[in-house]
Amino acid sequence: MIAISFLRLPARIARFNSFAPFCAAAAVLVALAAWAPPASAQVSGTVDWATLGIVDENVIPSGTTQASVGVTSTITWSMATDGGSFVAYSGNDFVSYESSAQGGFTGFAQVGFDNSSEDADDRITLNVAFSEAVTDVEFTLTDIDQSSWDDFVEVFYDVGAGWVNAKTGAFTTFVGPAAAVDNEAFGDGWEGIGAAATASTDGNIAFDFGALEIIAIRVVYFSGNDNGGNPGGQQYGLSDIAFDKLMPNLTVSKTVVVSSLSSSSYAVPGSDVQYTITAQNLGAGRVDNNSIFLVDRLPADLTFYNGDMDGGGPATGPVYFTQAAGTGLTFTPATDLRYSNLVAPPANFAACAYVPAAGYDANVRHICLNPKGTMMGGAPTKSFSATFRAQIN
Repeated sequence: MIAISFLRLPARIARFNSFAPFCAAAAVLVALAAWAPPASAQVSGTVDWATLGIVDENVIPSGTTQASVGVTSTITWSMATDGGSFVAYSGNDFVSYESSAQGGFTGFAQVGFDNSSEDADDRITLNVAFSEAVTDVEFTLTDIDQSSWDDFVEVFYDVGAGWVNAKTGAFTTFVGPAAAVDNEAFGDGWEGIGAAATASTDGNIAFDFGALEIIAIRVVYFSGNDNGGNPGGQQYGLSDIAFDKLMPNLTVSKTVVVSSLSSSSYAVPGSDVQYTITAQNLGAGRVDNNSIFLVDRLPADLTFYNGDMDGGGPATGPVYFTQAAGTGLTFTPATDLRYSNLVAPPANFAACAYVPAAGYDANVRHICLNPKGTMMGGAPTKSFSATFRAQIN
């Protein structure tokens, strides 16, 4: 669990702003996962073909999904032909799982076909889409080569602005001697130029997209035109796809001012003060859905006010929730706001079970918030605030 306390908070995680002498209250921000690392931290995931539950040499259905480190990957594929004989490779479907080894990888997605002619209009397009942007995307295409056939592949990536040909950047870390960059009228990618044995890496093309925040990759596969005639069956393998999940980096701050509704302009006994707790996500990654749990502990010298906290302002209840554009949360007081009268901080939202009386209620010791949805990351900084009112005893 992510627990952030104002009293014992590392300086790199949060800051505490004090505008009055009654700011010793603690706040706990909990997201149901592990400690949120700094913005640069990441967790590695994999699209692992062997864990899809598909029997060897059976089709990988278009629309298949897999979850890894909280990221859902969706595999889709389609076939296009303009006529003639265009069938699946060696009796399998156009895209299948293979538990054998090829190009140094054991367990891979095989994409293949048997075409009656070298027709670049007959092609298979394979997409892998991620439920959120990921970085350090790495994979290898195997057995891109040439014999009676002429393998041709195009590789694209999407960072949220449409498909971009991977040839436009330095994303290949290895191109075996059986393959080479090629640009034809019918395709712009990599083509087989020599033979590659199944166990060899000669037909491998390895990709690493580094720091790019990618939401999808695409591989388009078809025949080149170097041989002519009937190329027979041809295929390539797609290795497991490694990636890094971007992590959130949550910070919390708390400010206090004398309420405009206070009987005094100073923070003295009998005055009302207004607290604002602000949580920010300084990281590029998003917080898990419905996982934020915020607890604020009131010291004994404050009495919570259970009413319209600003008396005719934008708030209509005891806690006023706001968020920056694009933060992605919702807050419904009836279901997302609770209280506790216990001394110890509640461990979860369900443990906040006290029903406060109307007006000033000295029994309220903790204010609990559980906004719903996914708190997004990235620029501009996403944040939310909760403001409430209390009286100095």
